[in-house]
Amino acid sequence: MKQNTIFQAAAIVAAGIILALVANAFASRDRKVSLVGTYPNALKVPAREVPVAPVATPVTQTVATTTQPSTITVPPTATTSTQPTATAAIETVGINPKVKTPAAPAPTTTTAPTPHAPPPTPTREFNAHPDKPYIEIAYNDVKALHDKNVLFLDARRTSVYEQGHIPGARTYSVWESDIDDKVNKLFAERNDQAAQNLPIVIYCSGGDCEDSHMLAQKLWGIQFNNVYVYKDGFPDWQQHGAPVHTGANP
Repeated sequence: MKQNTIFQAAAIVAAGIILALVANAFASRDRKVSLVGTYPNALKVPAREVPVAPVATPVTQTVATTTQPSTITVPPTATTSTQPTATAAIETVGINPKVKTPAAPAPTTTTAPTPHAPPPTPTREFNAHPDKPYIEIAYNDVKALHDKNVLFLDARRTSVYEQGHIPGARTYSVWESDIDDKVNKLFAERNDQAAQNLPIVIYCSGGDCEDSHMLAQKLWGIQFNNVYVYKDGFPDWQQHGAPVHTGANP
């Protein structure tokens, strides 16, 4: 009984081994189990590459070095043969300054200015500009117009005007109730076109002050066509040391 059991167990183990070998034989390459001691590619050794001896290279380089001097000596011969021709061409057309001596310039006569004659000073013409309400000007033009007794209008408040203003300027504050009366009175004084084309200079405190521009718009609206705005205003007039008048009168 005991022998039968051993025999059956051995038969089952042998059958399992046989089945395993059969299954491994039919399995794919990535799932197949390699048996111990079986290495199919162990005896396959790749053939060693034999290096090719560079036999022809020294011959080729030797030939190149022996033929090189014969080709290099040709350009200097050509260069030395053409150099005189190029120099001759330059000397022929006169580009080389050593070939030709430049002719002496013809004598010119100049009239020397009179030693004591003052240089002419350009004068600006302050013509009428009916297409523009006003033109902004700086101190030099303001001073030139003031010297010609042009009408000056002060657009600041009367209280500020009395503390100091440009001599001869009239007070025409745009923020006071009588501004329209003053503008109408000025129009009555200059009711013809010739008088309305005379220059008028308006100023205020300069900087951000827009009172002079507002008054210029008013005068342009009633046909005054030659109005100028002193853009830097009364402070700039003072900085230049120009004369200042105080009080209520111009």
